[in-house]
Amino acid sequence: MRPSVHVQNWGPSFSKHDLHLIDKVADMGFEGIEIPLVTSVVNDLPIQEAKRRLADRNLRASFDTGLDADQNLASTNAQFRQNGTDHLKRCMDIIAEFGGDELGGVCYGAWGYFSGSAPTQTELQRSADCLRLVAEYAAPLGIDLAIEPVSRFEGYLIPTAADGLAYLDLVGMKNVGLHLDTFQMNIEEQDLPAAIRSAAGRLYHFHLCASHRGVPGRDHVDWPGVFDALRVIGYTRWLTIEAISSTAGEAAAAAKAWRQIAPPDDIALGGLDLIRRHLGTASPAAHSPG
Repeated sequence: MRPSVHVQNWGPSFSKHDLHLIDKVADMGFEGIEIPLVTSVVNDLPIQEAKRRLADRNLRASFDTGLDADQNLASTNAQFRQNGTDHLKRCMDIIAEFGGDELGGVCYGAWGYFSGSAPTQTELQRSADCLRLVAEYAAPLGIDLAIEPVSRFEGYLIPTAADGLAYLDLVGMKNVGLHLDTFQMNIEEQDLPAAIRSAAGRLYHFHLCASHRGVPGRDHVDWPGVFDALRVIGYTRWLTIEAISSTAGEAAAAAKAWRQIAPPDDIALGGLDLIRRHLGTASPAAHSPG
């Protein structure tokens, strides 16, 4: 399992003015830095400069995204669905240029958007049909997609691991899996370790986030149970510390992150310490690079 930390822990963007975060994250001891490939970041992403800085610091990039309302794959609006499909394909090209291998996040519908009703099977099928096209585009590039269930406060289409697994069956592509997040699970799941175990073989990305979006480990998440479940299913991909700063603009609004629970550096370092403490008891096979 590879520890990473999300750039939105510190702010809303990842432009040329934010490249110093690569040095910060490397100095902290992480193996990766997670870049949100939302429209505002994609349009201002200094790809070549970031690649050089990452190589200099022996750091890798992990990636997630959240679709805008006019990129909603579940929408009745065909242009919105096309916008979302095009955006995700652009994300695939960027990830390939970085040498990355997966994209997590809300890549099946609009993050923070609500229809006012429960999700319909028609909406889910529309979304799955679009994501299948993206997965077909991503497969030759060696890139997986990981769809993230989010709580009732950030979305309505896929709130639980069970819902996510059912959606994967609709997509029907091996390079589309599940992305679980302990903050979201803390709201929607009855049993976090059981939800993780249910995703065995289909869990492609994982966010470690405190139950209050503060420092992981200083909250009420069952962390021993979470790490034990990850070991049981043989998870060997990214473990990203995700806490969205109250200054993170549109991301903060979508995540309802109105207040800063703890200093960003404390969240990152506390999360990394949590990972190290729990992985220190794992067998070498359980946390070898995936």
